Amino acid sequence: MALPTHRPLLVIEDGGLAALTPEPTRLQPAEPASDPGILQLVREALRDRISAELLDPVAPAATRNPEVLRVLRAEIGAQLERGYGPLRDLPTDERSLLRLFQDALGWGAAQPYLDDERVQEVKIIGDLIMVQEEGGEFTVAPERFPNAQEALDRALLLAARLNVPLDRSRPQDTLPLAHGTRMHVTIPPCTPEGTALICIRRGRRHAWSLDDVLRRDACPPEVGELLRLLVRARCSFLIAGETGSGKTALLEAIVNSWPGEPHVITIEDNTLEINVRHRAWTRELVQTAVERGAFGRAAREVLRQTPSLVAPGETRAEEAGAILAVAVSGHALVTTIHARSAARAVQRFADCAAMPGAYIYAGRRDNALEDLCDNVHVVIHLEKTGGRRYISEVVLLDGTETSSERMRPRVLRLAWAEPGPDASLHWRTAARVQGDTLVWDGPTRTPEALQRRLGLLHLQAQAPTTTTGRIAIETTVARADTATRAGAGAQALAMLERAWRNRRDERLVAAARRAIAIDRDLALRLADQARQAEAELRQALDARHWPEARAAYERIAGDLPTFAAYAPPGGWAALDALIATGEASDRQAIELIRQARAALAQDRPRDAADILAPLDQAHLSAPVALVMLRTRREALATLHTAGEIGLSALAPVDAAIEAVEQQRTTP
Repeated sequence: MALPTHRPLLVIEDGGLAALTPEPTRLQPAEPASDPGILQLVREALRDRISAELLDPVAPAATRNPEVLRVLRAEIGAQLERGYGPLRDLPTDERSLLRLFQDALGWGAAQPYLDDERVQEVKIIGDLIMVQEEGGEFTVAPERFPNAQEALDRALLLAARLNVPLDRSRPQDTLPLAHGTRMHVTIPPCTPEGTALICIRRGRRHAWSLDDVLRRDACPPEVGELLRLLVRARCSFLIAGETGSGKTALLEAIVNSWPGEPHVITIEDNTLEINVRHRAWTRELVQTAVERGAFGRAAREVLRQTPSLVAPGETRAEEAGAILAVAVSGHALVTTIHARSAARAVQRFADCAAMPGAYIYAGRRDNALEDLCDNVHVVIHLEKTGGRRYISEVVLLDGTETSSERMRPRVLRLAWAEPGPDASLHWRTAARVQGDTLVWDGPTRTPEALQRRLGLLHLQAQAPTTTTGRIAIETTVARADTATRAGAGAQALAMLERAWRNRRDERLVAAARRAIAIDRDLALRLADQARQAEAELRQALDARHWPEARAAYERIAGDLPTFAAYAPPGGWAALDALIATGEASDRQAIELIRQARAALAQDRPRDAADILAPLDQAHLSAPVALVMLRTRREALATLHTAGEIGLSALAPVDAAIEAVEQQRTTP
């Protein structure tokens, strides 16, 4: 009999930069139970006595397996005591009982892969199992289901437990699993009778920050510094890429790196994938398959909830209008969209915002594009090549312009990746971070909207410390110490890092040292990193490159674990004081140079020379020292021309200028 025809599938799945974990213990296959009646009794015993959460395909085996063993051993023991019952003769060793669970209620031949945290995604196509491990492509597993109906039955059972009406009238849906896992199921009539397509993508079990993304080589440190600055400035971000490129993971990382204690609202459709570390977190789950427009409605309601940051998990269609309205209202925004480049992401978002039924912008694409380019500051594009996920492009939006009667976004390319001849990647940047500013390599200027935000960082740094801030520090330290005593060092460090971003307090450093000390390997690794950073900082100090020294110090001080893991002789504060002294010397010299130039302009060379006389180039950075010496020489040369001093008075200044110029050109 011919199989019924079925319409093509349109399944769009997002991805994540799933973490590699230590080698797990994968359950080795045993002989399956041959009696369907026994399997049915085991299924009923487990189904009624363990929680629905533990029936998730990727429920942690370390949590699920002990509960499975407890229930089955209790039932077998009860039947042994009674002297009758079909389960009393079953073996009670761990391997046999877990295989019974696997065959009765678990996911059969696919369960060992679902328990392996290195496996990022498992697909079940009929009776076929395909597996994708982190960093690799999909491969066909040697194991198979005995028949396709078994996989279909398991999907229908789980959907029923989760109250998802998966049937012939609604044959495709995403099941709302725990642990951030996405499970998309397709059943007949979209698939051949008796078969299912089941896509299970593992979620992250801990909340990522930018540090987690950067540790996985998604971009080099200099690009990471640019992203950190843009996050500190509380920019709005649009993250683009194809399926599985890591958009949601980067969104989560940006949210968790947000400064201060923001009120974060996340909006997700059917699957809870985003994990947030901030305490003030409102997690909204909508079901667009049940209620059309639910996502856009949730975004509109955000306008009345005064959040600090809004993170709609994914922009797909007309909800873009409501999401854009959030950014226009002044709220910081981070969202994702499917697109093959940063420029195309901007155009596609505007297209979605102007779709019929969109909030505010329906049929008004140019207005949507204009508001998008004025209120979203950064677009990041991600790519996936050979299992590697990386940031391929970072651009800044700077309003719009009209070309050939068509409105286009004005885009400034900030960083991008280029493939090398050996299949390696090389990143280029058009600007670098210096303190709280962007320094461009060419004539490009920072967009005005972003420049205003960067300016606010300076004001925030100068804001006075309040009593409530001290109380918050004491509370944070107490909570972190509690976590440290419980062995949760990573959790303690996360609390302390959030407080450290608001206020650099020595009590936080001491608490961080206590948290790090419980993990010797981590402590040694962080101390090595700190020593390397100290060496770079001292090199800049020795060369009197105060801006570079300040940037190096801020990189160290901005990472609390590194800052706390090691203290140089005299402490980090001593190095900070040396930098501050050098910066103060430069500021004083610049002011005296200004006064000397004014005196020269008024034909008062003697006054100009006297103004600069107290300055010693040995205490100045090379650029400032060079300007000072050239100004002094100009004053002395004018005095020599007037016959007031001899030519020999110029020789020491000429020698000093030559020495400074040589210092600047010597690597």
